[in-house]
Amino acid sequence: MSIRAAAVVFFALFVSPSSGRAQEGPVSFGVLAGANVADQTGEDVFTPHDRFGFIGGVSGAYRFASRWSIQLDGLFVQKGGRENSDNDPGDLADELALQYLEFPVLLKFSFTEAGTRPELFVGPSLAFELGCTYDAFPDGTSNPVDCTDYGLQTRSLDVGITFGADVEIPLGSGYFVIDGRGVVGLGSFDDSEANLDFRNRILALMVGYRFSL
Repeated sequence: MSIRAAAVVFFALFVSPSSGRAQEGPVSFGVLAGANVADQTGEDVFTPHDRFGFIGGVSGAYRFASRWSIQLDGLFVQKGGRENSDNDPGDLADELALQYLEFPVLLKFSFTEAGTRPELFVGPSLAFELGCTYDAFPDGTSNPVDCTDYGLQTRSLDVGITFGADVEIPLGSGYFVIDGRGVVGLGSFDDSEANLDFRNRILALMVGYRFSL
């Protein structure tokens, strides 16, 4: 295949405004998966450093205007934080691992009506805790325990704000999606009598595929 022919194929798949548009309806469905970097913020944070985790799930959207849509995601998200003790091997290296089922409701604006669509989005998210473990490494040995056994009480619901951008690229009968987002907890997830202040936050990058129903 010549360079010119390859360029024509690339243009037809990824750039052409009509690609995947003729059969596109207002309702779409997709899957997303990727990785996130999690840490915590707040006055009482004890695991302030980054923890890498997985994020992924399903996504549905309704386009109610040419450039506006509402999107609901259902995502499994790993959050938490890690205290790195490399500077002092005698200290404990603590890791707080949290797992959530998170439901962001996003208002999206598209810069184009057809073809490749860069989009901005923002909206609230409700995260339901699936599990919480605390792990201390006094001698480099992992020994995770349930947070309640360690004396940590966490809220089952964590409310946050999700914001970010994605790009939908026509591919076949649907769209290839690249999604970058941040999620910041609006309140502390501590549920103890001490009323400690520590909130989740993550930065995530996902890829996926979306198609019209």
